[in-house]
Amino acid sequence: MKFFIINCRTFFKSPFGGFRGLFLLFVAATCNAQSYETQFTKPLGQVLQEIGIRFNVKLKCEADTVGKVVSFADFRIRPYSVEESLTNVLSLFDYKFAKQDDKTYKIKVYEYPRRTPEDGAKLLAYLNTLYKDSASWNLRRATLKKEVRERLQIDSALAKCVQSKPILSKIRKFDGYTVQNFALETMPGLYVNGSVYTPLSKGKHALILCPNGHWGGGRYNSDEQTRFATLARMGAVCVSYDLFGWGESALQVTMTAHRTSIAHIIQIMNGITILDYMLTRKDIDPKRVGANGGSGGGSQVVLLATIDDRFAAVCPTVSLASHFDGGCPCESGMPVQLAGGGTCNAELLATFAPKPVSVVSDGGDWTASVPELEYPYLQRIYGFYGALKNISNIHLANEKHDFGVNKRKAVYDFFINTFTLNAQMLDESKVTIEPEKAMYSFGDNGEKMPANAIREFKQVERMFDKKADAKIHSDIDLEKRAQSYVDSLKLNDKEKETRVYAVIRTHMRAVRDWHNEHPYTTVPAGINPRTGEKLTDVHRDVIACSAKPKSVHENLMTGLRKDLTEQQLETILDLYTIGKYHFTLKGFKAIVPDMTEKEEAYVISQLRLAREQAVDYKTMKGEISAIFEIYKDNVERYFNENGRNWRTMYKTYTNKLKAEKEAKNKTETEKK
Repeated sequence: MKFFIINCRTFFKSPFGGFRGLFLLFVAATCNAQSYETQFTKPLGQVLQEIGIRFNVKLKCEADTVGKVVSFADFRIRPYSVEESLTNVLSLFDYKFAKQDDKTYKIKVYEYPRRTPEDGAKLLAYLNTLYKDSASWNLRRATLKKEVRERLQIDSALAKCVQSKPILSKIRKFDGYTVQNFALETMPGLYVNGSVYTPLSKGKHALILCPNGHWGGGRYNSDEQTRFATLARMGAVCVSYDLFGWGESALQVTMTAHRTSIAHIIQIMNGITILDYMLTRKDIDPKRVGANGGSGGGSQVVLLATIDDRFAAVCPTVSLASHFDGGCPCESGMPVQLAGGGTCNAELLATFAPKPVSVVSDGGDWTASVPELEYPYLQRIYGFYGALKNISNIHLANEKHDFGVNKRKAVYDFFINTFTLNAQMLDESKVTIEPEKAMYSFGDNGEKMPANAIREFKQVERMFDKKADAKIHSDIDLEKRAQSYVDSLKLNDKEKETRVYAVIRTHMRAVRDWHNEHPYTTVPAGINPRTGEKLTDVHRDVIACSAKPKSVHENLMTGLRKDLTEQQLETILDLYTIGKYHFTLKGFKAIVPDMTEKEEAYVISQLRLAREQAVDYKTMKGEISAIFEIYKDNVERYFNENGRNWRTMYKTYTNKLKAEKEAKNKTETEKK
């Protein structure tokens, strides 16, 4: 067997010279797999075909198999399990399988927003451990609502919105209701289009926002029009509006823009902006504001309910699941499900408690799990408030994914009871289904689009905050690091792990945010009073970050000590500082091999102080190393003041290293 050795040079200015760091050495030995002459390789397509034949199952492959090869193919097959065999093969390519029935499996690329009901059950079980009553749930809810806003970047988007009056069409009058189209400018040159269905009856009306889902024909199809008009006939002003990149919005950015993370932000921004406008109307009762949408529209309803407290009742339809965040980037493009260390749409909807919610589900899509999984979970949260009467589930086990008559009836019944609508006006036969073009604001072919209207998606992209996006990715990296620290402790206690994770994560974000918001340029250039030399940028960084509130450090140490032993605490501090304490201590012992117990105790005390202080700084090569320099200087001074000569000891140490290196080189030369 051949080995390739990856050699590193040893940067050895000594542990305390230059940057005063002995850089890590590594030697990676990797086996040349080609020494196995064939590696028993087979094309992926052939392997899948053989698995299908062996286990007598049908494999429907949606993933690309062209040019992909499976090494040691036959050895990955488990004769007793088709699923283990598929896992062994597909994991090489980040593909997965989905069981459709006992004889059929679908092969798909990895989908981060789609999991299995079993995964959903495990997640909800975990989430349930985080709160046991309304007090603990309220704390969790506050965290979720805050972080969802941050991860969605919604406040940054709303800050860019313009205050404009909508472009309104003529009002069309029908049996018991009217329809008026609108085009509302949100960001400069960006319009959201929709239609307002208004009751003919006088007085203050309930308001129901109806974000569109991914239905054929969009908001113009007959099921959608029937629902909006019927709700209006019963006494609710109903607002239907397009998805971003659908309907008339596609005239501005094309439908390609819809499958982007920006669509996720814009659709929620549109909902909030439309609500702002509608609440300026005198015929709206602000205490009866609701939302209802199906499929992707239901995902929007959940987010609107999470971040906007003006909603009084919501009804997500054929959308809610703990194991599916939405199959389109317009529903899952921004990492809102990472809020609070990990969440799902069911928990986000729970933040609406104790206000009225009805979840409409069916047996033919991902909402099939609602009666056994998501609904009991929601009932538990509502039980914290003694408000079980405010949560309901209408489950249509024999139906599939649509917004058919039975789903619509469930919606009508909910809003009749919640907003006291007039049930006597519930008659879908009275609704007029209009041609699609009748609901356009910009003309049959967009000829009436305003002159300032955006005409390409790039113009929209330029309006979004790249710094905010970078912060989201930074948050994700911090959370992974915080979780890895917790995992290293092997606490085997979920509640304790959750608390420790929250403490570390909060501290990491506070350190990061302070560092980013207080750059070294906020510290005047000056001189180091000890050396008389000009302050370096690193020194100024340390000074700037030293001004952070003491509570940042105190909360970390107090929080960790509540759940961890001192040894476990030291493990966390070592992880923060990448083992610099032990590395530096080893260096001191190498330079002072006859170190006394008293001297060692002093060195250890200084390095522990350095380690604990260094966790409050962000960069390893800069700030953290600079903190350790302070305490290493203390140690050198201690030796000089207590009968040692640091310069002599250090020179003896480097001479020894030099002699050892020369002897080694001489030996190697003689061998050759």
